[in-house]
Amino acid sequence: MFPLFRQLGILAFGRVQPTATRITRSLIGGAIVGVLALTAYVALLLALGFYLSSELGAIYAALVIAGLTAVCGVIVILVIQVMNKATERRMEARRRAAKSQLPDPMTLQLLAGVPAMMKGRSLLTTAAIAALVFGVAKMQGVGRDGRDD
Repeated sequence: MFPLFRQLGILAFGRVQPTATRITRSLIGGAIVGVLALTAYVALLLALGFYLSSELGAIYAALVIAGLTAVCGVIVILVIQVMNKATERRMEARRRAAKSQLPDPMTLQLLAGVPAMMKGRSLLTTAAIAALVFGVAKMQGVGRDGRDD
């Protein structure tokens, strides 16, 4: 019985191991690239500091590098804020679009009464529910294909 479960597991979850391996390799590679990029950034700042210190002096070189780093930081913050605002606007547009797809409040009240109506299970109740569903579907645009025959 165990070999059958093992075969079923391979069929069902056969792609889990390659995916986990790929993710692990990507994380390790990303960490190595991050360390190398940080090392290159520090080396660039040191080289710029040595060059500017020979031209301007040590204090002015440090001030110039600090100012450039601060400006870059402010630019990154502004870009992130702009991206967050754009994401917020998209989410608000999606929320409004989803809200516009909802039926009106009267229809929602009628739909809330459907479970109570179903308890009777009579032919009249079934017909009333069918009419209610038909009306809601037509109000939502079901059955319209845009053709004017």
